[in-house]
Amino acid sequence: MYKKSALNSITDKILVYRAKRGDKEAYGKLYLKYIDSIYRYIFFRVNQNHEEAEDITEIVFFKAWEKFATFDEQAGGFQAWIYAICRNRVIDYYKKEKKQTKLLETHIDERENIEEKVLREEEFENVLAAVRKLPRDQGEVISLKFIEGLSNKEMSRILGKKENAIRALQFRALKNLQMILKHDGRHK
Repeated sequence: MYKKSALNSITDKILVYRAKRGDKEAYGKLYLKYIDSIYRYIFFRVNQNHEEAEDITEIVFFKAWEKFATFDEQAGGFQAWIYAICRNRVIDYYKKEKKQTKLLETHIDERENIEEKVLREEEFENVLAAVRKLPRDQGEVISLKFIEGLSNKEMSRILGKKENAIRALQFRALKNLQMILKHDGRHK
């Protein structure tokens, strides 16, 4: 029996194969599969601004379609590739706006009900606040691992680091997160 991630990988490869040959429906399926997670990744990196997150998400998928012919399936999976494009667009956003990166802000626009539902749980909010206190690279690893559910291999492709470096960074991040939560009295 195949694992879910193996089936996803096979499905992605089939869709990528078809999309690279101009099948817009196949690309549409990839879009639908990844739109929510890409949007979330961006949303938490652009100060929880829905309009900016939507705009950047649109740009990510447009750039991906534009560059699809250059996508090298041997270099890594579609998910890692689309997240790398996503990460670069977020970096461009901060360069353009000359803002400092703020990961997982505590304030959320009251008009937005989707993210409010996610953030209602007090414990989750406490953890998010603690993640914001981590160094940027550690916060990003925690976000990719536990919010987006990516593997160390996928994170290594996205962040351009070796898997061992990702594991070490993740270990330090979890250790620091635990210390922050204990210090703030938010976790037992």
